[in-house]
Amino acid sequence: MKTDQIKKGSVLSETSFYVVKECKGDKTIVTDDFGHEISLGNRYVEEICTCADTWTSEEPKTMTELAEIFLGSPRVAMTVCYITKSSEKTKKDYELEKQAKIDEILNASFSKTQSLVEDLIENPITRTIPGKNRVMKGRHYGHMDDLGRIHFIDMEITKDPSKDYDTRSRQVDPRTIQWLIVNKVKYTLK
Repeated sequence: MKTDQIKKGSVLSETSFYVVKECKGDKTIVTDDFGHEISLGNRYVEEICTCADTWTSEEPKTMTELAEIFLGSPRVAMTVCYITKSSEKTKKDYELEKQAKIDEILNASFSKTQSLVEDLIENPITRTIPGKNRVMKGRHYGHMDDLGRIHFIDMEITKDPSKDYDTRSRQVDPRTIQWLIVNKVKYTLK
C-alpha cells in the first residue's frame, strides 16, 4: 500500500511482533520479524503491546484448561513451558548403561549393595530418554498438525531470511504444557 492511496476515513490495521533490543528513556527500541529496528514510545508500548514474559497474577489450571487457554490465544505474545518429546536410546547405549549398572552392583561392597539395588528400583534403566522442560517466548496462529501439535514461532531464535519457511517454527503438544504466560496472567499446572 502506498500512502498516496489512503485518505481521511481510510481504515488501517497493524499486527506486529517485536523483540526488545533496548529501553532508552521514553523510547523502547525493538526489532520486528523482518529485522527492522523501530523506536516505539513507552506510552504506546504500555497501552498497546502485550508482553510475553511479565505477569501480574497467577492461576492454577488443569491440563485441559492450560491447553484451552493456549489454543484460544493465537496471535498473542506469550511464554510457554512444555515437555519435549521423549526419545529412544540406541540398543548399544541401553546395553552399555545396563552393563555398567550390573558391574557397579557386582563390584560393590556388601554393605553398599542394598543401597545400589534400592536406587535401581527407584530409578530403573529405561529404553527411553525422557523429554525435558522447554520454555519459549513467541506466538502461534492456531495451526494444529495431524498429531495435535501447535506450530509455535520461537522469537528468541534469529530468523534465517535465506529460507523459504520460518526457521523459528517449533511444535508444542498442548497436553504437555506445564505453565504459560498470556495477557499478564501466569497459568500453572495444578
